[in-house]
Amino acid sequence: MTRYFLSKVLALFAGIVLIFVAYNHNSNSLYVISGKAYGTTWSVSSPEYIADNHKDSIKKIIYEVDYVASNYKSESEISKININFNEYQFVSDDLFNILKIAKSVESVSEGYYNIMLGKISSNLGFAPDFGINPLQKKPSTYRLDETNNSLIRYSDNWFDLSSIAKGYAVQKIHDYLSNNNLNNHLIDIGGELIISGKKNGKPWNVGIQNPLSNVNSSTTTINNKNHNFLAIATSGEYRNFKLDNDGNKITHTINPQTLSSIDNDILSVTVINENSATYADAYATAFNAMGKNNAIRIANNNNIATMIIYKNDDDKDIVFSDKWYDLFL
Repeated sequence: MTRYFLSKVLALFAGIVLIFVAYNHNSNSLYVISGKAYGTTWSVSSPEYIADNHKDSIKKIIYEVDYVASNYKSESEISKININFNEYQFVSDDLFNILKIAKSVESVSEGYYNIMLGKISSNLGFAPDFGINPLQKKPSTYRLDETNNSLIRYSDNWFDLSSIAKGYAVQKIHDYLSNNNLNNHLIDIGGELIISGKKNGKPWNVGIQNPLSNVNSSTTTINNKNHNFLAIATSGEYRNFKLDNDGNKITHTINPQTLSSIDNDILSVTVINENSATYADAYATAFNAMGKNNAIRIANNNNIATMIIYKNDDDKDIVFSDKWYDLFL
């Protein structure tokens, strides 16, 4: 074998290796955009190229929802409503849609989902007070007039949309991407997720955090092998809590019946919805607030896929609703 022939063979072999490496890289690569919003991080991942105009539109959606629903911005729509009490007010389309879904979840959850506990959140240190001394002695409700996008309030209690706004933004981003034929994507805003389509021809896989672990460690993995779309939301107190002077745990989720931080055996609740990240986000909070037994009962009665991780002595256990099993058969 001549040196010339050998060099040709080696060059051909190297070329084949490079082509294989390039193909393998492209078949597993993702386009990812990310940033910070709502006091957390967000990201959109896709095997399809996300052009600059789409990136700008996604960021605009996140910005617009923030300026509708953030209770940390005094200039947001919901903060203005909170601070300047009027019994009857016209609201934007986005806020009307959020309040309408919240009202639906409030009804199904038997009142355990209540977004008018903002003053209590403020007093517990989980929301700003904007220089006002917020006092709240009872929960309250509201109604909506669909003829003219108006809100009717029955008290000056404050709205707190932190349990639904991220899910709403995730859903709006998904709708935008789908309308622009970007059907394969994973959207994540602070743990509120949508997995849609495929990841380079394979299902998306996401892990659910083990609430007893201080590091990122999955209790279970969810994929959309049998579903083109899944919205996934998790609620839990394993990271967002603080201790009072006596060492008692103060959580950001409030029980509307006691008007205080929840006190039950739930470590985390994960809800999967086949249509809406907004509903998944709200139901996860509602089930977390009401406790394991009520949550499973309501989830089964309303065909909601739910996984609850709860304390069992010094360990944890898991219970699933019937719909959860149906999703993954």
